[in-house]
Amino acid sequence: MYSREVPASFETVLICRTINSGREPLGVKWAADNGTVSCDGESIRWIAPSDPGEYGISVKVIDANDGEASNKVNVKVIPRSNSPVDLSPELVLQIPIWGSNAACDVKAVRPATTAVISCMPPLAMINEYKYTWVCNGGKLQGAGIKEGTASQVGWIAPGIPGFYTVTVQIEGNNGNFYAGYAYFNVISPSCCGSGVCEID
Repeated sequence: MYSREVPASFETVLICRTINSGREPLGVKWAADNGTVSCDGESIRWIAPSDPGEYGISVKVIDANDGEASNKVNVKVIPRSNSPVDLSPELVLQIPIWGSNAACDVKAVRPATTAVISCMPPLAMINEYKYTWVCNGGKLQGAGIKEGTASQVGWIAPGIPGFYTVTVQIEGNNGNFYAGYAYFNVISPSCCGSGVCEID
């Protein structure tokens, strides 16, 4: 599971779903054409390079018997552009029902701004989902986050300008797995009095 488009210099999460019926230990190795890979295991964080383009990210899984399986995906790094500062951001992540693509959205905000992020998984009226929210800065708030029942959260931007990502992983009671990403550029209040700032 991954976002096929990532803004330049932002962090995103890639998830490798393995079929491991024997529950034996698995070795997972990741590699990227560019950018920075951190963490390890079936879920990694990748900081996209500052140069737009298409970059390959590969994963190799090795089981206890030295059996191997591998896969590679291409992620498009899109250029940063002028974006109006949103003083009351609300994002709706509409999760696609098919494919490995993940829903994403991008906002420019001020420090300490609270963004409301809603997640709309497929067929939510008839399926039950568990939601796991994580962020690489700032603070998440809302009822049901710890219990995994929150389809909507508030994200409070940190006081330090920079690029931040809020990720939601959604697992259905039917075994389906989805992800959504909200990308935020936190901009200094002294930047651009016109309310339009370049994301850089």
